[in-house]
Amino acid sequence: MPWYFNPVTTCKALNKIACHYETSALQDLRSALDHATELIRRKQEHYYKSNQQKGGGPMIMDI
Repeated sequence: MPWYFNPVTTCKALNKIACHYETSALQDLRSALDHATELIRRKQEHYYKSNQQKGGGPMIMDI
């Protein structure tokens, strides 16, 4: 299973981004975290769709 399905790892990645924007405006931080979260969701969806096309069957995501 890829790293972006592990809640602990994704939380660590988002925390690193938040620490990088520590001195920025709150709006910049929210924008960066929203963008990162959207990228993670896209990766999850892409993985799920490609797994189904390969005949992996339905995959249950417990997030």
